[in-house]
Amino acid sequence: MARTSKKQTNVVTVVNRKPSKIYSVGIYARLSVDSSERKNESIETQIEIAKAFVKSQSDMILFDCYSDIGKTGTNFEREGFEHMMHDVRMRKIDCIIVKDLSRFGRNHIETGNYIEKIFPFMGVRFIAVTDNFDSMNLSGQNEIMSINLKNLVNEMYARDIALKVKSSRKAKWAQGSYTGGLPPYGYRAEWIGGKKCLFPEETTSEIVKKIYDLFLSGKNIKEIVVWLYKEGIVRPSEYHKTGRAYCKEGERLLQWSESSVRMFLINPVYIGCLVQGRTCGKDYRIRSRYHIDSENWSVKEHTHEPLVSEDIFYQAAVKLEKTSKYCNKDEYSKKIPPDKDIFADILFCGDCGTKMRRISVIKPFTSGQKMRTYNYNCPKTSRVDEEKCVTKNITLQTLTDAVKEAIRQEVVLSAMRSEQLVERNNMEAERKKKEWRRDLLEQERRIKNTKKLGSEQYLKYHVGELREDTFKYLKEENDKKILIYQKKCEDITEKLRSIDYETVQKNHYLRILVKGDEKMELTAEVVHSLISRIEVYPDHRIKVIFHFKRSELPLRKESI
Repeated sequence: MARTSKKQTNVVTVVNRKPSKIYSVGIYARLSVDSSERKNESIETQIEIAKAFVKSQSDMILFDCYSDIGKTGTNFEREGFEHMMHDVRMRKIDCIIVKDLSRFGRNHIETGNYIEKIFPFMGVRFIAVTDNFDSMNLSGQNEIMSINLKNLVNEMYARDIALKVKSSRKAKWAQGSYTGGLPPYGYRAEWIGGKKCLFPEETTSEIVKKIYDLFLSGKNIKEIVVWLYKEGIVRPSEYHKTGRAYCKEGERLLQWSESSVRMFLINPVYIGCLVQGRTCGKDYRIRSRYHIDSENWSVKEHTHEPLVSEDIFYQAAVKLEKTSKYCNKDEYSKKIPPDKDIFADILFCGDCGTKMRRISVIKPFTSGQKMRTYNYNCPKTSRVDEEKCVTKNITLQTLTDAVKEAIRQEVVLSAMRSEQLVERNNMEAERKKKEWRRDLLEQERRIKNTKKLGSEQYLKYHVGELREDTFKYLKEENDKKILIYQKKCEDITEKLRSIDYETVQKNHYLRILVKGDEKMELTAEVVHSLISRIEVYPDHRIKVIFHFKRSELPLRKESI
């Protein structure tokens, strides 16, 4: 009888179980400002790759897709990305999927910070499909180093692209090529021989010429705005959207802004001159656009057909300077600057919600003396389109008396003590200082990183990895950035000092306020610390909205 082995074969039975955790997925896609990116990097392609991956996983459910078009990967100030992070903070998603790491970001420090610190802290799983990266399945330190190396390569690519784009633009400016987006009103843009050239557009070019004719014939800017509306001419922004210069019957027509007409009268593009490179926002690591000094602008004359002659253009410029609201020949106006507007940014029209406009008038007296008087009105009362608002006007004195009475009543009715108001004011000051100190640390970090980057570039130049001209260019760019960051540090330091001074002044005022001193004077600092919004209605009726617990107090104050 044959022996029977005591060994038994283990049989594994596979049981389909539901996964212990179901991930709520947010797919993120980005298309950068680099127009040379391959077609397979399109937003649609990135999302489809990520969706296919989600379908293949049994523990994932797609919550939403987020995207940014025309956004650089060197920083994370992107609308779609911020929307996704908001949903992360709201616990709506706990897994982020991208096509590859470069779509997430090209700044290796911040990208690594998100992947290694922020996402693990928030309990978020991060997956880059084509890079075969999953933060939940890291095999060890070598894989983390590999990911950091990829992020570094992505950042170097972004830096290289930024330099190439800037050099390419400068070359195009020298050739007289237009490098802007939408062509200026009155022109159309065409590519000819590798250059983007401007040509007069038949309909809108005649409108531009008519604006110059009207201005030089004696019409002021307000009258030109009314003429444009009566002629049914749509605003430039609407024209660029629809391609139609005139409003169709039954369509909504909004009037032009005075600033748009004024810009037409000072834009040298209408005499055939291209002025480009006034602002820059493509510099590596600088997150917001900044203005370039005028001596560094690119100015190229006779690049396209002018719509007006130089003589007409300069006549209009001289007349505009003489009639400008900023140009007042009165010696009193030159010697005595306007007072600070204590109600700036908190005074609104109660009917349309527009910020009230302050108007300064020089009032002469029979004694020969002069003084400034101020009043506020709604800027939309002068409009001729459907957004025209009800006429309302209130003097500074009337408004000040009404606000002082509102504050007095609010303090009495809320039974607030001076200690409470002072404590609240001190807490608000500390909150503001904390925010500014955080910003100060960020600027100091940027200075440190830029200096470190400069040292790395010098080492590369020293060993022959960078050419001398490239190194000099990079050094100049780093020096510019450091100066910008240092200026911001100085501004923040001054702001911190001003907060301390203003807090002391406010506390002094608040103590007087509670005592009920009728001779108290309102200051901008006090008004903004107590009040969040003031609305003005016809017949000098105002509504004051406080920061206090009692939030609203309607008040009627007759003109005096």
